[in-house]
Amino acid sequence: MSVDQYRTVEGIAESHHVAKKSRFFGEATAVHTQTAVKEFMTEMQARNPRASHYCYAYSIDSGSALREYATDGGEPTHSAGPPILSAIRASDLSNIICVVARYYGGINLGIGGLIRAYGQCARECLQNATVETRIFYENLYLKINYPDIGTVVNLCKRLGGKVVDIKYDPDPVVEIQIRRSTLETFHSHLQGHGIGV
Repeated sequence: MSVDQYRTVEGIAESHHVAKKSRFFGEATAVHTQTAVKEFMTEMQARNPRASHYCYAYSIDSGSALREYATDGGEPTHSAGPPILSAIRASDLSNIICVVARYYGGINLGIGGLIRAYGQCARECLQNATVETRIFYENLYLKINYPDIGTVVNLCKRLGGKVVDIKYDPDPVVEIQIRRSTLETFHSHLQGHGIGV
């Protein structure tokens, strides 16, 4: 798989696990920002308003930096968040959050029992996911001359990019999304046509 592609969850994946009367509900979805993480947590809590704990982990890869985070959500230290993060790492998926909501069943599970329950619920959730391949794009704003618009648009499309917008006032500015792996080729082709960016 190329450096500018990654596999992630399409929509929302779900799972359900029971351990000694405690019920665990897992949900996972694609995220790219801290804002998306917070929004999904709010939605998950709204869907499970009576849960006693909300434990989660996420892994966000921008293509140049990897950010991972896990929280035990009030459970004993390292009994919930790390097992969820471990399931994410083992899944070969990127840019995802996995949340497990626990409804306490009245019987203590102990640290080992919690680790197994949260880990299993997270693994099942990610195994249930519909997986899609996405592409990292760079957004470029190119200020160019009118005669060069066609060259830029055609080159962008030939390299698998997208033309987002073209503004003509006062000078043409073309906004494109180009795959990271083709940036160098894109720039060298433009220079070959005498177009400076």
